[in-house]
Amino acid sequence: MPPSAPCEEPHRDHDPHPPHRRPVHRAAAPAGTARVHRHPGQRPGRVQQGLHGLPRYLRFPDAAKGRGWLSAILNTVATTNETEDFNEQFSLARRAFGRDPSITTVRCGVSLTFEGLVTIADKPDQIKKDLSTFTSFCAGAAARAEDLGDTGESDPTTWLFGAGTGDKVVHAVLSVAADTEALLKEKLKDLDTVEQTHQITRVHVDEGRTLKSDLKGHEHFGNKDGISQPGVKDFHREDAGRKGFRDNHAGTELIEPGEFVFGYKSEQGDRKAPAWMKNGSLQVVRRLRQDVAGWNKAVVDGVKNFTGNMDADRLGACLGGRAKDGTPLAPPCSAVTGLGSDRNGFDHANDPIGRHTPWAAHIRRTHPRAFAGIVGKKPKNHRLMRRGIPYGPEFKGGPDDGKDRGLMFVCYGTSLEEQFELVQQHWSDDDAFPPGKASPTRWSPTASPRSSASSARPRSSSRTASSARST
Repeated sequence: MPPSAPCEEPHRDHDPHPPHRRPVHRAAAPAGTARVHRHPGQRPGRVQQGLHGLPRYLRFPDAAKGRGWLSAILNTVATTNETEDFNEQFSLARRAFGRDPSITTVRCGVSLTFEGLVTIADKPDQIKKDLSTFTSFCAGAAARAEDLGDTGESDPTTWLFGAGTGDKVVHAVLSVAADTEALLKEKLKDLDTVEQTHQITRVHVDEGRTLKSDLKGHEHFGNKDGISQPGVKDFHREDAGRKGFRDNHAGTELIEPGEFVFGYKSEQGDRKAPAWMKNGSLQVVRRLRQDVAGWNKAVVDGVKNFTGNMDADRLGACLGGRAKDGTPLAPPCSAVTGLGSDRNGFDHANDPIGRHTPWAAHIRRTHPRAFAGIVGKKPKNHRLMRRGIPYGPEFKGGPDDGKDRGLMFVCYGTSLEEQFELVQQHWSDDDAFPPGKASPTRWSPTASPRSSASSARPRSSSRTASSARST
């Protein structure tokens, strides 16, 4: 399918939310974890992806042991400066030689939930006062579930973490990412010792890993993942030929660092936070369960709802906005483009009615670019730093095998309400939000193909929000 080929007009209604992205049964870590960094060039390396990743959702027995554990863990946390240097070196080597280089690393990150911060604080009442304006963070994921569509099979009562009470309350999220199994095991030995010493309880543990062979860099539905990250001003190098965009990353706008780290200029000025949160971020973790067999059946069955030249691969690309290799359907802004997923320099301005990238497409709803349609039409106010890693066994094809698999979604910002929740609740889930210009022939949320796709939507088994701190 040519990347810029238009998608045909459907002749029946269709679910506006791509089934490969909208959870049906969600899982969460508490609704916001906070983390503190040193400055935009030295914040902890949480936006990372190794071949193997292991998030642990932990509970402290008391304040003293929680502080002791945190003090030991902070000595192992990698800064974003270190992580970015490694990632840049890795990417340049892969582009130069056409294969993954032999360099390897292991990274560790830690975040604290609202309950975790209050538990270890010397003055818990002061922490509560300081965070009183962070409504969603303090409320927790379960309290925000209904507004964010976490109902039915995604109701908090089904979550594996993030909605617990008593000894199931999560205080900290510990993440480890490594490029080899050996590096991961060695790091986990050290972390196990620290947990045992301070009597830390594991509420839940997940193991994520990059998929193998042809699916490397893709999620379980087969789509290339993690393509369109925002750039950060004063951290990433600017393209000399195109001001405001990141060098060597097509279509990547540079965003003010205050959108991701407290204490710096944001796109609207400064987001207010107590002084102790400077160089910190808010983190959201979502465990999205994927029904691969259901997705495969949905796109095959959905073809029947269309007239014209449509097949399952093309319908899947129209729902996502990209072909499986990451090539966008959107025509580029410039005649000079890259190949495959590097062909990322587009903003939908030349496709206002969704002829190439339908309004219902995942990438158009979650990152509307020229058609944000909110807060002065400035999508830069609502960008997320996001990372995902698959969990569970690879799907071998055929009927549903009943095994649990999906995507661990992690994002970072400085406002749960204006970033994660706005993208989820308004851009993704609100049928009244059209990321384009009205037209009688548009493919809109109310005029898109209806199929059995709803059965294939990833179901969430947990969500949490936390904050992170480093020295």
